[in-house]
Amino acid sequence: MIIDFHACPSIDLSTIKDRLSLMNISRAVLQPIDALPLFHVIPNDFFKKLSKEDPYSALLWSKFIIRLTSLWSPRMYDNVKLWYEAAYHNGFFVPLASINPSLGSKYVYEKLNELEGLNVRGIVVSPTLQLFDPINTRAFKAILEYVERNDILLIMHLDPCPYNVNVCFESLMPDILNELLERYSIKMVLSALGISDGMAYPWLERIARLMKRYDRVYLETTGISCILFNTLMGRDFVKSVGAERILYGGGYPYLRLKQVIRNLNCLELSKLPRRDLESILYDNAAYLLRDMGVDIEEGDKIIK
Repeated sequence: MIIDFHACPSIDLSTIKDRLSLMNISRAVLQPIDALPLFHVIPNDFFKKLSKEDPYSALLWSKFIIRLTSLWSPRMYDNVKLWYEAAYHNGFFVPLASINPSLGSKYVYEKLNELEGLNVRGIVVSPTLQLFDPINTRAFKAILEYVERNDILLIMHLDPCPYNVNVCFESLMPDILNELLERYSIKMVLSALGISDGMAYPWLERIARLMKRYDRVYLETTGISCILFNTLMGRDFVKSVGAERILYGGGYPYLRLKQVIRNLNCLELSKLPRRDLESILYDNAAYLLRDMGVDIEEGDKIIK
C-alpha cells in the first residue's frame, strides 16, 4: 500500500479515488489551496508593492494565477465542503484545510472558526498562489499560532512559480522559513509541486540546510521524484537528509496521470534500499499522520 501525501481536490473526488486506487494508493492527503484571482476586487499589499517595483513581473504572476485557479472546484477553498465530501469515501481521503492570509486577519479568524469541530489536522498555504509574504503578513501569524496551539501540520506549498519571474523564486526560497521555525514550534511539510530542472540544485541545496537544522521539517515529492531518485544530485540530497523525512506525493490531477505514474516509477525503480522505499511510500506518512491524530489502519505494505 502507498500513502499519497498530495492530491489536489480540484475535480470530483470519486474520479481522484478511482485513478489513484489503480496505482495501489491506499490513502490520499487532500491539499486544497484557498486562492482565487481577485486582484482587482480585494486589495493585496504584496501584489500592490510588486506592481510598483516590477509591473511586468506582477502582470505575468497575475496571469499565471488566473489561468491556474480559474477552473478550480469550490473544494479548493471551501474547507467545510471538502471535509464532508471526503467523509463519503470510507477513509480513503485525509482532507486538510487551506486559508488565504492575504485576505486579512478578519477573514483568517472566520475561516479558523469554521475548522472547529472538523478535526482538521493540517493547514495548507501557498505564498505563490495566495500572494503573501510569509514573514511580514500579520494574518499569517494567526494561522501559525493556531497550528502551534492545536499541534497540527503546516503545509508550505512553495511552488510553482511562473516562468521568468525571478522575484517569485527569490521571495520563496526555503531560507525564509528559518525565521518561522525559530519563532514557532510546528511541524512543517514542504510541498514542491513541479520545480523546474533549472531551479532544482539551489532549491534542494537550501532545503537540505533547512531540514538538517530542524528535524520538524519534511519534504513531499510531488513533481520532483525523478530528480530526487534518478539523479546524482537528488540521491545525495536523500542521503543527506534521510529517507525518513521524505513523503511520497503524486500531485494528481494538477499533474496528469501519466506524469504521476512516471514520477512514481522513478521512485519504485530507484536503487534505494527496500526499507527506505517503504518509508517514503508509506511509513513516514503513516507515522506523521498518526502523530497528528489521524487514524491510520495497519496493513501489509505491498509495493509493486
